[in-house]
Amino acid sequence: MANLTRLTVLGLILATGGQTAVGDDIGPFLKQHCVKCHGASTPKGDLRLDKIAPPSAQSSDVWGTIADMIESGDMPPSKQPRPDAAEVKRVVAWINAELARAAQPEPALRRLNRSEYEHTVQDLLGIDTSLSELLPEDTSVQGFDNVATGLGISSILLEKYLDAANVAFEGTIRRIKPLEPATRHIKLMDLKENVESVKQKRGGVIERDGAFVDFTAGWPPARIDPAHPIEDGVYRCRVAVFPHEPNDHRTLSVAVFTGPLFGDGKRIFQGMFDVTGSAKEPRIIEFTTRMAESHAMHILPWIYPEHVTWRDKEEERPGVAILWAETYGPLDQDFPSLATQRLFGPFGEGSTLEIKEGAGVYIRHRRGVKSHYVDSTAPREDAARIIRRFVPRAFRRPVDDSLAEQFVALTLARLEEGSSFEQAVQAGVAAVLCSPHFLLLNAVPTVDDYAIASRLSCFLWSSMPDDELLAQAAAGKLSDPDVLHAQVDRMIDDPKIERFIENFTGQWLDLRDIEFTTPDAKLYPEFSELLQRSMLAETRGFFRHILKNDLSVLNFVDSDFAILNQRMATHYGIEGVLGHEEFRVVPLPEDSVRGGVLTHASVLKVTANGTTTSPVIRGNWVLDRILGQPAPPPPPGVPAVEPDIRGATTIREQLDKHRAIESCARCHNRIDPPGFAMEEFDVIGGHRNRYRSLGDKGDRIEKTNYRLNLPVQSNGVLADGHEFADFREFRSQLLEHPDTIARALATKLLIYGCGRPVTSTDRAIIESVTTSTRTSNFGLRSMIHAVVDSELFRRP
Repeated sequence: MANLTRLTVLGLILATGGQTAVGDDIGPFLKQHCVKCHGASTPKGDLRLDKIAPPSAQSSDVWGTIADMIESGDMPPSKQPRPDAAEVKRVVAWINAELARAAQPEPALRRLNRSEYEHTVQDLLGIDTSLSELLPEDTSVQGFDNVATGLGISSILLEKYLDAANVAFEGTIRRIKPLEPATRHIKLMDLKENVESVKQKRGGVIERDGAFVDFTAGWPPARIDPAHPIEDGVYRCRVAVFPHEPNDHRTLSVAVFTGPLFGDGKRIFQGMFDVTGSAKEPRIIEFTTRMAESHAMHILPWIYPEHVTWRDKEEERPGVAILWAETYGPLDQDFPSLATQRLFGPFGEGSTLEIKEGAGVYIRHRRGVKSHYVDSTAPREDAARIIRRFVPRAFRRPVDDSLAEQFVALTLARLEEGSSFEQAVQAGVAAVLCSPHFLLLNAVPTVDDYAIASRLSCFLWSSMPDDELLAQAAAGKLSDPDVLHAQVDRMIDDPKIERFIENFTGQWLDLRDIEFTTPDAKLYPEFSELLQRSMLAETRGFFRHILKNDLSVLNFVDSDFAILNQRMATHYGIEGVLGHEEFRVVPLPEDSVRGGVLTHASVLKVTANGTTTSPVIRGNWVLDRILGQPAPPPPPGVPAVEPDIRGATTIREQLDKHRAIESCARCHNRIDPPGFAMEEFDVIGGHRNRYRSLGDKGDRIEKTNYRLNLPVQSNGVLADGHEFADFREFRSQLLEHPDTIARALATKLLIYGCGRPVTSTDRAIIESVTTSTRTSNFGLRSMIHAVVDSELFRRP
């Protein structure tokens, strides 16, 4: 393999003068299966296994690659006699044990990444202020952005943290006393703008039964200006809708966003809602969200017909009828805010803290409005108390008085310099939030119960420990395996586990790249934002279901169920699923091509470029994400293979020529077969037997711009010589290696969960996690428990 050729220099350094330097443990195995190609006749500069020294810290990468090649079956070559499985297992176990003995692990000092920083500060202060966008993107190492070696600290980054800390502090204080809650209600056909749109047939909208009927998801959406909030706050939003001319097997839906009425400001997706009911009894959609002054609800129909084609004038045209919309709020009436009380302490009778009026503020709908600030009649005492109380909560452990007093002294110094009470407290809080004791996870030299609590909360919640977890740490109970596992289960069942689901799947499966490409509208007219959002919801829901129920990780390769709504079921050709709002467990037919993440439209979209698919990209993805056996990068100067969207040649024909290049064939024999199998799926995850094209060749599909062209060839031969006829057979062959699949995911979980690189010397730990979950058929929940139990999780 190319990996071995890159290790030739190390191999020569490790060669010794004696025969079979590794002795009788694996010497006979190497002599029988390896020395013929990697022995005395080996070309100068290549790796020799007849004289290689036993594993050491310096040779761990070499021996790790050797173990990988033997374990994966890449070596010996497929045409050579194969060792039996038991012998392979024994040799790999010996290498793993020797690598573990040779390991010289170093402490992994890592900071919070920007997602962890945001969630930790939000949970610490009780705010929902967005902070991650104020910080630069984190470097990804081994596929994840929370790994110690990618999370350094610089003076520029500290300035960014200081800016974020000040924004977070400001988010704790409500400056203006809120209005009394009020309802702002509008019937859409009472609005002149909507009446004019209907009269002039702008956008094809119509009026039916007193409702404004919209047919497309185009911007701008239906106008509901009088229902907009007039002040920032939390609001309950309600919309009355019913379907216009649906048919029996179609469920219409509406997407609701909140955000600026005009411009390019960020709009927040509130959900997709099924449109049911009638004009007399409409569906009332309701949700609660934070909205800014003049922000609006954006109500857009999401309508997917049976086929995305041009529509004849006489065809039935379904739409969404919107009767009325309203907002009620602001609901958050606490003044001072709960976050202010959490940080500063109690206000009111007997307290030295005060909320005082400041300068006047112009608000067009209110007169005499004053800004407010926090003050104290005992500023030194209150400032010291606030900081002393804040420091241990922020540092996630008890602290020495000498450490806390450093931040107290800074705060009091600001008071003495003439800063206001609030400004002085802000300086102290910001200093705490920029301290290494806050930013670094492993700031103490020993791994005690508090360190375990912080690691566990960062792993599963991307945040700080909650009160219960800290209480268990304070009692020294997290060293008790039963208590620790009970806490892991509690955390998995907590709503904050959604952060883990989103962050882990976003990186392991590349779901963060779902918006990176936009499919060609002529080739794939059925693509829409509804489909894309449904793609993400399917995969996250699938992962969640496996996690919550401790199902086997082998389900990620093949499963007899899917998590679908109507849009995804229609996309996959699965009948009997109605409604876009609810994702549910759907049993799959025995002969279904669906099942497992390899057939998820989300995965198939992120491994394509929006126009064409590439067996190289998808094959490499399978090797890395599913099998844990990534191929090395291509040699320099070798051009990429670009598919022909005109339909003249297939990508397979082009790759056949590519493999004729000797330097390419070695890796492409591993990469291409999985990619060929996945050619059965197009760029948006649809199953196909012919390629779509925009050229003049092929069969035109009525009322579309594309043609069906050359047939898909999804057969292939794996590197070990096994043949498969199509994707189903390829998937079945993957399942013949359950340990490999489980080991690959265990490695990903160890990297993410421990926040440090996994190296060749950690192979025994990976094997231990994999082996310990075999009794649960490699249950995902069990695997997370095993990661928490691992030596790597507790390593300094």
